[in-house]
Amino acid sequence: MTYQSDEHARAGVSFLFRPGERPDRAALEQALTQCQAVASVTHDDGAGQAEVLASGLAFMCDGLNPASANSKGQGLVASATLYGFLGEVDCAAYEIVRLFPGPHLSGGLTLMPVVRALLALAAELAVSMPVAAVYWQPADTLIEPRYFSRVVLAWLAGGAFPAVGLTAMTRLADGSVVTHGLQHLIGYELTFRASALDSDAVSLSGAAAAVDHLVREGAPKPLSELTIARQRYQAETALHARQVLVWPEAAALTAGTATAF
Repeated sequence: MTYQSDEHARAGVSFLFRPGERPDRAALEQALTQCQAVASVTHDDGAGQAEVLASGLAFMCDGLNPASANSKGQGLVASATLYGFLGEVDCAAYEIVRLFPGPHLSGGLTLMPVVRALLALAAELAVSMPVAAVYWQPADTLIEPRYFSRVVLAWLAGGAFPAVGLTAMTRLADGSVVTHGLQHLIGYELTFRASALDSDAVSLSGAAAAVDHLVREGAPKPLSELTIARQRYQAETALHARQVLVWPEAAALTAGTATAF
């Protein structure tokens, strides 16, 4: 029986394939044998959806051959923030295979063990199949497969969280950096106010470090301090806006500074 859930699919990954390269169950099973993680197909519905067991958790993989091609690549590119690509991306005719948490994970879609297991599996499949692009639905980001695999596996091995890719970061006219997609992981987005003297690159690097801190530690409830690249920052959670506000300590002259974002 085919399982369909928009909520679960929105917590997952989509693999984009060029026409004619979309895998079937046999190709998926072959790709799984190349993964370091122990994963296997437990069953399929005969119509392009298979259940994959990895890290003791069940994930659904749909859009496999012989399912009809789901060509929505152009729509993804139109809305997504792109990371890791060297040039323009034309996904108009690309076909989509989705990987998302299975039905038994309802209520746990944003739990870190589930997210880590999903991304670990996706990171290996992204380079074990002829994937042209990876779409991370929670952040609306389109990511080059080798870049996606490299940064996700580095994070899972103890490195920094790949904020550039698993969140979309935008620098506003006032120099602040805002995220999209962090809420899926910690329940809040980030507004990071860099020093007025910082370049775009420094501001985005600082925001990425702040995202890494928040993913590791969670959103701060009271006013708190954190240090990024030897710069001290104040951080506060704005519950009503579902935002974590981070700004340089030198700029925090009054408590009202935090609410000025």
